[in-house]
Amino acid sequence: MKRRLKIKIILPILFLMIMPTMILSILFLNSMQKKSYENAVQNIENSLDIISVAVSETDGKLYLKQLLLSYLSSLKDYDVIVYEGDRVVYENADALDLNIREIDYNYIENRRYEVKKRTYDSLDISVYIVIDKRKLFYDVLIINKPYLILILISIIISLNAILFLTENFSKPITILLEGYNNIISGNFQSDINIKRKDELGLLGQAFNEMKNQISIRTNKFLQMKRFNEDILRNISTGIITTDISGKIKNYNNAASDIIERVMGLDEKKPRIIKVLMTQINETINRTEEINRIEDFYKNDTKESVYLDITTSLMKNSSGKYIGVICSFNDITKRKNIEESVERINRLTSLGQLTAALAHEIRNPLSGIKMSAQILNKRLSQHLSTSEKNLFKVIIREIERLDSLITDLLNFAKPRIPKLQIVDVADILKKALHFSEKKMREKQIVVDVKYKIDDIKAYFDKGQLSQIFLNIISNALNAVEDGGILKITVDSPRDREDKFILVIFEDNGCGIKKEDINKIFDPFFTTRESGTGLGLSVVHKLITSNNGEIDVKTRENLGTTVEIYLPKHREEYK
Repeated sequence: MKRRLKIKIILPILFLMIMPTMILSILFLNSMQKKSYENAVQNIENSLDIISVAVSETDGKLYLKQLLLSYLSSLKDYDVIVYEGDRVVYENADALDLNIREIDYNYIENRRYEVKKRTYDSLDISVYIVIDKRKLFYDVLIINKPYLILILISIIISLNAILFLTENFSKPITILLEGYNNIISGNFQSDINIKRKDELGLLGQAFNEMKNQISIRTNKFLQMKRFNEDILRNISTGIITTDISGKIKNYNNAASDIIERVMGLDEKKPRIIKVLMTQINETINRTEEINRIEDFYKNDTKESVYLDITTSLMKNSSGKYIGVICSFNDITKRKNIEESVERINRLTSLGQLTAALAHEIRNPLSGIKMSAQILNKRLSQHLSTSEKNLFKVIIREIERLDSLITDLLNFAKPRIPKLQIVDVADILKKALHFSEKKMREKQIVVDVKYKIDDIKAYFDKGQLSQIFLNIISNALNAVEDGGILKITVDSPRDREDKFILVIFEDNGCGIKKEDINKIFDPFFTTRESGTGLGLSVVHKLITSNNGEIDVKTRENLGTTVEIYLPKHREEYK
């Protein structure tokens, strides 16, 4: 770069300083050559005129001929050729590059030689004097040699002066360019040093100040950039930015993780990409912010993911739309919590109503049962067998209603749990034992796995047994003959120090999507003989023992029930 810079500086200066000298020198030499040529022509013409006068004034042919040749021999500076008829009688042209025999007949003038001719008819003599222009030029050079040497010396001096000035001028510029390259490459540590007191020195100082300001602002910008990148990298919200045509420009790690997790639900048809791009393009077309909640689920599993997706237009400092920013959050946990809160509120209201109704119904039922038993006892001798059976049916149905009312009261106001340290494996084993008859009848395969050693929970023992019995019973009712029930005891990944996770997974009929939010409601059942209180009571008992329950299901594929039991800790002893 330094060499190119010098060339760019030297060439124009050389042209401006040397070319005028060269042009003036050429014009001077040309003028001198022209003047020498004119003098030569004038001298030749004068000499020939003198010879003509002498010939006209002198008698005697022989004497005139000798006089002519004598005078021509004195013209030593020119090449002379004399013809007498067709014969050359005098020749002083040894240096000529010409065929002297052709001069008298067919000579054609060229750029180098010019021939002056004079004929003397009285003597039958023709005189040819040749002017050698090249020789004239060389003579001019010799005559003006001191001037030419002076011009050459002045050019050399000028060239050295130009080189010196160029070096003196280009060095600061080279230093500035090196400083510029350092800034471009991100090196702000080295200051440039131009040891001059003129404008270039001031320019170097200004350059260093500018570099320092750029360094400060660049560092601030990089800090802000890294801060923003850290925010985008660590924020749990997925961020995608596009240009105004909808082409994706950037995205953060959270966006990639959420999209990969949702795409894993259905790898053959990754609906999330279509949903996001559709909402982005809709925002571009409508030029307004759009917020939607989308549900993504996998057909062959019970897992669902809820995303809260917001798209809005981005503007630059001038207010022009430059793209779209799409932010989306995984709100699956929030959605589940909202559903749980809604379910609890609904169950609380239903529980209060149910408790009041149960008390109002149980009181007359007790009187009806007692009256039926008394009548059956007093009239047994007078009743037929069919009439006796009718009394038995009445009493049995009253007992069934009383059992139902008991369940209602347990749901509405279960007894206060008696929390204690319980062995989950022992209670689960007993619950399976009580359900063994039904498992044998339907030939159901039960697979129990314990993935942790410490399975001590802090729970009401009787209520935990009731919970397991209800869930196992529902699973056995849901599966076909020869079905599978998998039970896994494990630790939840995000709360392993607080809960024991018990998972009941069957491959039964599953639950319809529109019914999933109703399964904990009292009296909701899909079975003809069911009361619809089993899961309601289970939910009530689990929450009263500080536990949690979650149900995932797909119709015709099966249901998974996850129960979170409070883990036994030392402070409970």
